Amino acid sequence: MAHLPLFAQIFAGGVVAWCAYRVVYNLYFHPLSNFPGPRGAAATRLWLAYMELYKGVSLHLIRMQLHDKYGDVIRIAPNELHFANPEAHNDIYNSRNKWDKDYRTYRAFDADTASLCLTSYHDAKQRKDVLNPLFSRTAITKLQDLVRTRIDMFCDALGRQYAEGKYSDLTLGCRCLAMDIITSFCFAQSADATNVPDFNSELVHATEEMLPTLTLGTHFQAFVWFIRYTPQWVALRMGSPVIAALFRLQNRLTEQIDDILRNPSSLENALHPIIYHELLSPEAHKGRPLPSKRSLLEEATILVGSGSDTVGITLTTTVARIVSSPQIQEKLRAELRAAWPDVNEPPRYEALQKLPFLTAVLKEGLRMFPGGPALPRVVPPEGAVIAGFAIPGGAVVSQCFTFVQHAESVFERADEYLPERWLAGDANSLESSIVIFSKGPRSCLGINLAYCELYLALAHIFRRFELAVDIKRSPDFTFKEHFVPYFTGEHLHVACKPLDS
Repeated sequence: MAHLPLFAQIFAGGVVAWCAYRVVYNLYFHPLSNFPGPRGAAATRLWLAYMELYKGVSLHLIRMQLHDKYGDVIRIAPNELHFANPEAHNDIYNSRNKWDKDYRTYRAFDADTASLCLTSYHDAKQRKDVLNPLFSRTAITKLQDLVRTRIDMFCDALGRQYAEGKYSDLTLGCRCLAMDIITSFCFAQSADATNVPDFNSELVHATEEMLPTLTLGTHFQAFVWFIRYTPQWVALRMGSPVIAALFRLQNRLTEQIDDILRNPSSLENALHPIIYHELLSPEAHKGRPLPSKRSLLEEATILVGSGSDTVGITLTTTVARIVSSPQIQEKLRAELRAAWPDVNEPPRYEALQKLPFLTAVLKEGLRMFPGGPALPRVVPPEGAVIAGFAIPGGAVVSQCFTFVQHAESVFERADEYLPERWLAGDANSLESSIVIFSKGPRSCLGINLAYCELYLALAHIFRRFELAVDIKRSPDFTFKEHFVPYFTGEHLHVACKPLDS
């Protein structure tokens, strides 16, 4: 230190003094200082970065362990609380609250003009209002043949793999299907991932392998800037097929956007309404400026990732649980056979929604979705009462949906996959506790499309195939949470024998 110039010594001393002040303030004088939690978490956000990035502990396990030790509310960062009591979910995410999102969680996506990442309630509502017509139940019902076409292609791939004597990797296959559906729906240009041999799509691998970078970007803004400003040619020189696949997707989306911006009338030639019909509609924006090219690209990219990851994971884990129980699988197939007697004449989405056991296995699959983001919100200046606790304005609060959907106080034998719970007389009272799509004005834009995909996919898989898991490769859904689960274990491999009738 003595060898440093005087100004450098002063600067370094100032930084040390400021950090010391912040630690002391956070520990003893911060408005949240009375809430329980680790001292390290109260002192600095670096504690959470240390636990996730250095120690390698998944965030969902950190939350569970801290709640086990400290109770229903924990201070997980200097200005952030997480709640375990299921009652907190409605207090935070109800339809009346117009709270902003916490920017740290969403900056990792490097897409601050996309609807998912717009932290301001006002801005997010405007964008959601623009896109809502495309994702409404009516619009999805009209476009269900698009979804079914991609499912037919997926089922054809399963049949080919069985004919070749192969077990199908459904961990990859379900993600490929979801990728094909969301790209077809949003852009009328499918990624065609299901037709890649053995579902070994580089794009699907790329979207999965990028998940750990979300955690890194959440903790360190510099990493987000590095990704944003690194030239494409430099990134490609790294030789990673993952990076190359992501850039191919970006270039493909950019090319379509450029074509539309040069010739807006080309949208008239689209096979069906796509996102740019709404995003570039002056009427939808009600006199407000239209999105920039950057905003269009960010919205498109986020829709691809969010629309493929969650549906693909839900479908995979639900299929795994069904095939692990011969009784559940046979009961589901019997219901489908009765409603769908001729395998070549599948019923419509509306008819499938009325099947009680198919609905039960789907809802139970959604309920048992592994892990998931906590979706932090910023308490308004006047403060709020959450699960009986008075929370000061400006505090960041959240509750991961698994603390509702896996709560023993809400769901008896919550750790077990029990579709029958949705056939009981009190099943309607459980509906409000399925919060995977969040609640209120910031709920998931794609909920109607997700339900359509899941109903049709589950029906086709279990009506058209007899499934048997590869006993030599037992699936392992061990995961780390990186906004969505990142599975680190063995994939789900299933022999899918086509049924003739």
